[in-house]
Amino acid sequence: MNDDPMRAMIRDEILKAMQEARPAQYTRADLARMSPEQITEARRAGHLNDLMFGRN
Repeated sequence: MNDDPMRAMIRDEILKAMQEARPAQYTRADLARMSPEQITEARRAGHLNDLMFGRN
């Protein structure tokens, strides 16, 4: 049942949609050009998640 091609296609489409729905991720270079207020807002909006969780 796990090798159903339709199920795999649907799963791939769902994962793709989830990636597209997440906020753009900022880099350390982006942070260097931002004010403290902008950084705080970016953190709240989820733009720093990759940096904060060590994925970037």
